[in-house]
Amino acid sequence: MPRDLLADRNTLESMPPLSKEPAANSPPPPEEPMPFYRVPTTLMEERFKKMKDLRPFPLLLNQDDLDDCDWLEHVAFEPHEAASRAKLEYRLRTCGELCSGLFSSAYLTTSGPLASLIKARKFPSIDSSDSDRKRLLLGHIIATKHSSPIVTDEAMDFPSDWRTNYQLSPSVGHNEDGETVCLHSLCVHPDFHGKGIGAVLLKGWTQRIKDSGVGKRIALICREHLVSWYEKAGFEKVGPSKCQYGGGGWVDMVMDFGKNSIDDDDF
Repeated sequence: MPRDLLADRNTLESMPPLSKEPAANSPPPPEEPMPFYRVPTTLMEERFKKMKDLRPFPLLLNQDDLDDCDWLEHVAFEPHEAASRAKLEYRLRTCGELCSGLFSSAYLTTSGPLASLIKARKFPSIDSSDSDRKRLLLGHIIATKHSSPIVTDEAMDFPSDWRTNYQLSPSVGHNEDGETVCLHSLCVHPDFHGKGIGAVLLKGWTQRIKDSGVGKRIALICREHLVSWYEKAGFEKVGPSKCQYGGGGWVDMVMDFGKNSIDDDDF
């Protein structure tokens, strides 16, 4: 027998027999995480128990979501703070990839926390194969990019001729070359406040923006009473904002991807 074949035979004969049983000293295989909707309520963290019946799911937003976003924006904010429909359309059409929505679904006959919401207005069907099941927008984040490291009135504005004169780097509105992602609107329907939806939406969105590499930081303006909430999410308070949008009185907040992180235990 050729020497190399003899060596292979000796090697095979010295190997232990094959078995379906795991070796005694081998570590157990990692357990697959249980899907959220199958986790018993008693084993869930308290913050997730409140939204279990909602079964929320995230989606990117685009111009097709304008009616939903316009409705939610004006339900969630005071009239002087809500973005106009024209401004929402500009942002969804120009940079919808920076915007996210948190949705649920339900039938008109649904009972529970979504029962009153689904009767409030006409919602779009979740897909063409099940036209009776409606897609409900629970919360959204609307954002653009800008060259300033903080949110400015120019970043909050939009070009009046954007439909006919698109520019990559206009003096106002979305600046494709900007390195700051400006979070203009984070809102949750009032019926679902206190269920952790805003935290889930913000956490998932900030992580997606960071991982995508579209900017070096996220900036926003908020009222003083929300500063601590955003700080728990990884933002730092910069100071009083010069923005006069909605009457002014805002606070500048920034999440710098070079040093900030989200603390899951606090947020």
